[in-house]
Amino acid sequence: MPKGFFSQGLCILLSEPVSLDRIAQALRDFEIVGQPTGGDDELIDQPSLLVGYRPEVDGQVLLSVVENRWPDEMGDPQDQPDVFVAWSLGQFGPLAYPGCLERSTEQAWAWEDSRDVIQQHTCFIRILCSYVIGVADDDAPLLPDDYDAIDEMEYLTKIAAALLTIPEALCYFNPGGEVLRDQDGLREGLNYAWCHHLPPLDMWTNVRLFRATDDWSLMDTVGNGQFDLPDVEAAYQADKYEATDVEGFLRNASLYMLKEGDVIEEDDTADGPGDIVWRAILCDDALTDPPRPTVRWFPDDGTEAPSELTDTGMSDDEIEEQLDELMDFEDPDDDNEQPF
Repeated sequence: MPKGFFSQGLCILLSEPVSLDRIAQALRDFEIVGQPTGGDDELIDQPSLLVGYRPEVDGQVLLSVVENRWPDEMGDPQDQPDVFVAWSLGQFGPLAYPGCLERSTEQAWAWEDSRDVIQQHTCFIRILCSYVIGVADDDAPLLPDDYDAIDEMEYLTKIAAALLTIPEALCYFNPGGEVLRDQDGLREGLNYAWCHHLPPLDMWTNVRLFRATDDWSLMDTVGNGQFDLPDVEAAYQADKYEATDVEGFLRNASLYMLKEGDVIEEDDTADGPGDIVWRAILCDDALTDPPRPTVRWFPDDGTEAPSELTDTGMSDDEIEEQLDELMDFEDPDDDNEQPF
């Protein structure tokens, strides 16, 4: 789902529920601006805390404990319509997509114990940023004119790091970037970025590796949509290029776009792994979930990529049409009853 009522979302997976009072204690260095009981606003579906963020544009961070395991399938519109509606409203994060926790676990290269730890979780804390909670004007913009996604992510990540001090906190989970880190891993990543004057991109986005064919590999980033940028893919013959070099290439491409914006065009070239030129194609949809636009890079080494790797996917209009069809179901019997 695109950014809407909620502009960003992070999670803390818990071994057991914790009270809002204990969450507030962990966030004692932040300004708590409200404690709604749920049902006071269409965006607040249960008792929550509100942390101030950029009050001049009505920014607030909503925190609540969901006393269920992370709903990784995001609900079936027929069998679990309440969960499905919650997902469609961005209540698990605007960029969360079905299967994101499982994919995060499969591709958690920096945390070997992730699967064992994830299995212990019974509930989670949602950390959601919004600029329209409690705003009476129905025509108010969902995002401010001077919206700054990086500043917003830095603030939410600081909140997440503080919440990891709670003993029941198992790990940090970024559903939009499909990233998992325990407390030590998140702290180390943030400190490294701070020391090198870089955004902590690997704490916000993941780099994943897939075997595309017998001979070709696919590597991609997931999570650049948090910064309103396309993700980056690289398709290459596995025996010709080192995966670590390709990873660095994708990270550098993402950092370049963070600085310069969405400026890469069809057939642009860049020096890449193997000390050769790589060439870009612009894709409406990635080769792997979640659906999203990408810049896909191929080495310009004289080899012809398999046709399935050059498929640029469906356009935004086609995806929206499919989502409209998926959303065409009856509402729950009780509109006031929400599980999350």
